[in-house]
This record gives sequence, C-alpha cells and structure tokens, in this order.
Amino acid sequence: MGSATAGRHRRSRLGAALRWIWRAYARLVRLLVAALVGTLLLGLGVLFINYVVLSTPNARAYRNLDPALPACRNGLATGWPILADLGRERLRTVSEPDDGGWEDASNDERAAIAEDPAWRTRLRCALQRHLVPSTQPEGKPLDYHLGFLEFQETGEPYALVSQNARGGDAVMTSAMLRDRMHDGAKAPGPEGTLPQPVVTQLDALKQHLSTGSHYVIVFIHGWRHDARIGDGNVADLRLYAAHAARFLRERCPVEPSACATKVTAIYIGWRGARVDEKGLKAGLGETVGGFLGNLSAGATLFDRKPVSEAIAPAAISALRTLEGVLAPPLGHEPDDPRAHNRMVIAGHSLGGNMLATGLKDDLVKAVRRHKPGQALPPVLGNLVLLINPASEATKWTAIQREVWSRIATHADPNTPLAEVQRDTGFFPATQRPVVVSVTAALAFPAGGLRAGDCAWIGLDVDDGYKAARARIRDRLDSTDTMFDAGVDYDWATHDLFPTFKFDYRPAAGWLGRVAARLEHRRPAGESCAPTPPADWLSRLQTLPIRALSLLAATFPFQDSSREDSHTIGNLDPPRPAAGVLADAQRSAAPFGTTHELLGLHASGAEKHHPYATLADAPIPCPPTNRWLTRARAAQAGQFGSFWDSETLAPAERGVRGQGGPAAEFLHGLHFTGIAPITAANDPFWNVRAFDNALSRHDGYRLSSFICAMNQLVLDDITGVPADMIGTMR
Repeated sequence: MGSATAGRHRRSRLGAALRWIWRAYARLVRLLVAALVGTLLLGLGVLFINYVVLSTPNARAYRNLDPALPACRNGLATGWPILADLGRERLRTVSEPDDGGWEDASNDERAAIAEDPAWRTRLRCALQRHLVPSTQPEGKPLDYHLGFLEFQETGEPYALVSQNARGGDAVMTSAMLRDRMHDGAKAPGPEGTLPQPVVTQLDALKQHLSTGSHYVIVFIHGWRHDARIGDGNVADLRLYAAHAARFLRERCPVEPSACATKVTAIYIGWRGARVDEKGLKAGLGETVGGFLGNLSAGATLFDRKPVSEAIAPAAISALRTLEGVLAPPLGHEPDDPRAHNRMVIAGHSLGGNMLATGLKDDLVKAVRRHKPGQALPPVLGNLVLLINPASEATKWTAIQREVWSRIATHADPNTPLAEVQRDTGFFPATQRPVVVSVTAALAFPAGGLRAGDCAWIGLDVDDGYKAARARIRDRLDSTDTMFDAGVDYDWATHDLFPTFKFDYRPAAGWLGRVAARLEHRRPAGESCAPTPPADWLSRLQTLPIRALSLLAATFPFQDSSREDSHTIGNLDPPRPAAGVLADAQRSAAPFGTTHELLGLHASGAEKHHPYATLADAPIPCPPTNRWLTRARAAQAGQFGSFWDSETLAPAERGVRGQGGPAAEFLHGLHFTGIAPITAANDPFWNVRAFDNALSRHDGYRLSSFICAMNQLVLDDITGVPADMIGTMR
C-alpha cells in the first residue's frame, strides 16, 4: 500500500511539473508571438508614418520659377544681399551652436521670408544672384550666381513654371516660349536666328553659361536633403560659392584671367529627404520634432540609396551638357573667355554615391584606353570630388583594379625592376587628380594598433626608426586628444552604412568605443596611452553594451565582404603581417584608401567663418601653383612615393604664387606599416581625413578644407593648367 501511494504521489508531482512546464511554454510562446506581432505592427506603423503621414511630396520641384519673371529678372540684375545683411544682424544677437555642425545663423533663407514673405517667391527662382557686401569702406562685395537642377525619382527633369495673375504657378505654354524667344532674339544673321527655347532648369543654366568666363561649382546633396527653401545643403553651397568668389578675387593680381571669371554654383536636387523632418521641427519644436525626425528618417536609407543610383544617368548627362557649353570651340582664340572656364563637381553622402555610380564605367574605360606616359584627362569637368560618399567600396576598387592590372607595382622573380621603374611613369609627374574622395576617418593608424606596436613605439634606441617613432607618438597624442574631446569621424558611412548592408562589425566597434568611454578608458587598438583598469561598477554598467557588441561582431550570416559592405573612404588596405609601423611593406590586397589629409592649424583658415562675414574675414587662400609636382620631386629617390605637401622641392623660377595648400596632403598611409598601394602620380585619390581637416559626416565647412579643395582646380598645381586639361579629351 505504501509503495503504491508513493508511486501515485510521484506520478501526481510529475504530472503537475509537466503541466507547469506546458503552461510556462505556452505563455512563452504567446509572449514571443505577441512580441513578434507587436514588432511587426510597430514596423508597419513606422512605415505608415514615414511613407504616408510624414512623407515629402513624391514629385515636386522647389526652385523652378522661370528666370524671366520680373522678381527673378530684377534679382539677376541687381543681386540679393538680403541673406548677408540679415545674417550680420543675427550674428550680433544669436550665438551660433558649437556642436561641429556649424548651423550658420547668417545664411538662413527662412529669416529672409520672416522679414518679407515676398522672398518665398523670389527664392524659388531657378537662377539667382547673391551678394555678400563688405563692411569696410573700400571693401568689395562677393558676387556669385546660384542655379538649380532638380530631378524626379525616375530621373526626369522638371520644367520651369511661370506665374498666373493670382500669383500661383502656371505651366509654361507655347505662347510664353515664343514670346521669350522673340524677347531674347539675337541680332539677325544672314537668315535670321532665334535663341533656343528655355523650357527646363537645364536650359536656363545653358543660357547663363554660354557667355563670359565661369568658375562652376556643382553640389549634389545626399540623404535627408532636397532643394526646398531653408535646406541646410543649399546654404552650404552658398557658403562654398562665396568662398570661391573670395579666392578668385585673391588670385586676380597674380592671374589676370581670374579678374573676369564669375562664380556660378549649381545645386542638384532630388528627393533625398523621404521624411518631412523640417515639418516635424516646425510643428513640434526642435527637441521633440528633431528626435522624432531622426527616428523616422533612420529607416529611409534603404529607400533613398537606390533612388540616388536611378537618378545618376540623368544627372551625369545634364552635367555633360553643361560641360559642352563651357568648353571652348576648337581653334579658339587665346583671349576667348571660355578658355578659362572650369567646373568642379562635388557629391556629398548619397550624392557621392550618385557620382560614383554614374561615373564608374566611364572611369574604368578611361583607364583601359589610357596611353602610358600621357596625362589622364578629367572624366567630368575638371575635378570630381566625393565628400564622405555613402557608396560601396567596390565602385572605387573596380577602378583601382584596372590600374593595378596595367602596371608592375613591385619587383619579384618574375618582374624585373626595370619594368617597375618604367611603370612609375604610367601617369606622368604632371598628372592632376581626376577624382578625389575625402572621408572623415576615425583614427590613426589605418587598421588600428597591433599587440606589440605600443611596446615598439615606446623604444628609446637609435635603430633607424627613432625619428619615425617620434612622429608616430605625436600622431597618437593627437588621436588621444580627439578621443578625449570626442572624435568627429564620419559615423554615418563608417558604422551605419555597413549595418544597412548586413555587416554589423563596424557597429560592434562603435559599441565597444561607447563602453570604453563610459569606463573612462581609450578603445583597444586605438591608443598607446596607459589607462587604469575600469572599476567593477563601470564594468557592470557597460556589461549590456559589451554583450551587444560581442553579439554584433559574431552574428551569423552577416556580409563578410568588406568591399561590398564598407564605403569608399572606409576601406583601408590590410596591413602586411611583417614589419613595424615605420617599415612600409606591400599589402596583399592593395585596394582602398590611398592618401591622408591633415589640418594645418592655420590662423583664420582653420575654422568655420559665417557666411555674412566672408567678404572681410581673415581667410588666407593664396595661389598654390606647382605644389604637386614639387612634392613629387622632393621624393624622387622613392619614385615620388610618400610625398607630403609640406615638403616641397625648390620653387620653379619665373612662376608666381607657389604656396602650399591650405591642408596637408599625404601620398600613401604614413607610419602604418603599409607601402603606398598607388603610384605617386596616380589620379585617383581616396583620402582619409582627420578631425581638424574634415569633421564628421556633415563637417565640410572649414574654410581650410574649402580652400584646399578649390586650390586643386583654381591653381596650376602641376604645370598643366586646369583649363588646358579640360580641352585634352
């Protein structure tokens, strides 16, 4: 009896345990299903809010008013100083935020509209003229034109619009075009001629650029921007245009052609802003609206990147049209003003992706057809500039591989040294850069520090590397200072872009740096400074972050191809297994970043000057003729490799304006243990820039950076002027 009773009790307890387990399992399943459904509903809700409630208009041009309208025509005749005038008043009363973004209180279209609502119409003109007056009695104003080219998501351009009697938009009609053509008719020729009709924004720019001498700056904006009134990237282009006008005025005494050259800035707009963040801020305030805007916009990178690539062919074709208008005719006279036309095309973020996508095949073809010893002409305009491009590294390495396949990069048992010496002239010493990509890098050295590097750096022996170790220590001290103050690197393309490409390793590194900052230590592999171990409380607080970092770094099935998931400026060539940091060894995968850019801490230039102050601000940007050939010549013993713009060969006789650039350019990745992966004269520069040269994703407003980039086009940096190179194709 006793054993039977005990058996029933055991079975009863076992049954109770199994029922408890089943109920717990059922609750867990219900909880997981609820969580899954909740997540799905949350995702659908976010998508609904993003793509319905907060969506920007699908097909809308913001700057398409016909330049022939009285409001636009009068502005072109006299120029608009309103932004600078109001800006100076605001600078007296508004302290600018010092968050690295440099929101310019003196360059705000919304302030002009608040002063006079008529500016809401004027600022919609497809072609504008702006002035930045001087505050000095004898000072001259800065003068430039600003034009717009906007594209629909299909790549279709927008037609100009006129205005009806009530002040609303009116579609252009055949009668309007006919009247315009007659009003602008040229002097009759043998058979009588009429000008071409101005139908689109492109037509208006063609007409404007067809006469005179022009320095054209094209800017293609990126993610979370468009051409609407008040957009920060439009303000950025005005800042660049005013700087360029200032630089031309400075060159006038040295280069007479600069005196008659006028600046035209062209803003290429597209629907990079999928969410109406400005509407959120206007309705909910900067804090709440800004937070919700950032949260909502974060999910649109997947959506906007394909659009930037779809628009690329149309944008490139429009720019080639303008390039044709700017080009002087064959057999032109030396004093033809068109002989001095120049054009630089810059793309930021997804705008850089647009350029990289649209030009990749042309660049690959140019390398394949290139004749050794001749200068490779520009592929578009005089220079293509990618600023923090949000574009896969494969769009750059495809070009590098074409060059690599045509030259001998090193001697080995199968490659005699004579072939290497011959191929160093594949591009001549007078080769100018054709495409420059600049990305705000995280830290020095590229690839980070290895175990043992810090011990070698700390040696105090004269083994041939003593001077190099001293320079490495200085570079690391600068990096430590940046880590203490907060490194302004390009987080969007370094960490966020790979995450959207299903590579979570950069995000894991970001989490590791967050944990290190909370534990009051420097990140592993990025500093040699001794730091005390974190206390147990800090380690306990950062445990979830470190666990998430470990999960992200080891998550299965993520994209392991760095060329596919990393961006152009965040793919560094892998460091060789042999050698120390000062001993440059060949990388087994010589593709990725090729140059470095450092700030010079020059007074006046190494800062952001507000737009309204540019006519009088202390911005030194003198001519830099021949600096690149002199830098290469200074390293003649190494075939020009590892050239440095701060170390130049003696100046050439009879050449005026032979200063150095406003920022320090370095060929190769100095003191990283990696030999240069490109020849010294290579025209494709993939530049790692550091905190005091180019800051964070949108930190390209330093006057020194603007000057250094323009010097590549404005000046005769190799002995072959930019305007002559443009005619070599």
